Amino acid sequence: MRESMSSKDRVMVFTEDLKNAIHLTEASEEDLSLVSEMIKKFNQQHQGLRFGAFVFGPVVMRMYYYLNQPDAALAALQAKEMEGFFDQMASYQIAMSLLYKNEKYQEVLDVFELLQEKRIGGIRYPKNCFTIAVATLYKLNTQESLTKVLKLFEHAEEYGMFINRRLIIFAAALALKQNHPHIALELLSKSTVTHISVCSIKVMALCEQDQVEVALPLLRSLIQIDLPNTSKPEKSFRILSEAVLAAETALEKTGKKDLIAEFERIKKSLQENNNISDKKLDMIVLEPIEVFKKQEFRKQDKATLAASFYGKHQRRESASYHSHRRQGLADLE
Repeated sequence: MRESMSSKDRVMVFTEDLKNAIHLTEASEEDLSLVSEMIKKFNQQHQGLRFGAFVFGPVVMRMYYYLNQPDAALAALQAKEMEGFFDQMASYQIAMSLLYKNEKYQEVLDVFELLQEKRIGGIRYPKNCFTIAVATLYKLNTQESLTKVLKLFEHAEEYGMFINRRLIIFAAALALKQNHPHIALELLSKSTVTHISVCSIKVMALCEQDQVEVALPLLRSLIQIDLPNTSKPEKSFRILSEAVLAAETALEKTGKKDLIAEFERIKKSLQENNNISDKKLDMIVLEPIEVFKKQEFRKQDKATLAASFYGKHQRRESASYHSHRRQGLADLE
């Protein structure tokens, strides 16, 4: 391919040529330059012939991700000669993930704005790319980034998008970092309190607003939840130690002995039940979504199967349903 691309004769780049080059390339300037020239040539050849053609965009972006080449990925997205080549949601998601991983936060936001302008598939706020953009604004941790998050939420809700818990936690934690506890509390009113991040941020925000007495019933409610999880002991954590410390410090300032005594009882119960995590809020907020693994069911003996009160037909339908159901991001939030 190097010889062909350097030739003065008119050269065609075929699908298999580009596939092979993508999978063989290494993180060298020579290889990346060759693939880039091949993509430009291939894209030029196939203008107006998109239907039925092999979709290379996500494959090329995975190549850049695997080789950890964020600058090359960004240049490819912005190149006029590659217009239309990366018009797939997956291509932008991979590119944004790569830029985020390399802490190129402004570039992540630039790519997201480009994606919004393109509206691939008529979607202005694609869920996964939107999450990466909000995570990026959280990492920037500035007043401007908080303002931008709130505006994005407002526009997305007007557009009809559901703001999920993951996004709310990013925004609320950012508001808390930027000393706006009232904004954090307003955001958290849209999410359930039982999640460890939501509960911890809410307690810390209330303490910053000198409303520790309001935080006490919230802490008390945690010891009343009965959700045992023997398979994952870490899932028993319901609040962060820094939130407990914030409540303790705020209560000491009040000097109210009855409230302090009640807090000590709650704290002791939380400690005994292993409900307090020593992880920092930043670590919990940025925790990646776990990869879903299918449960491995043990083979039951014939006697157990025979004792089942389900009919044979019902059991087959149930097994079929569960084997084909694939868990999505919404289930993992």
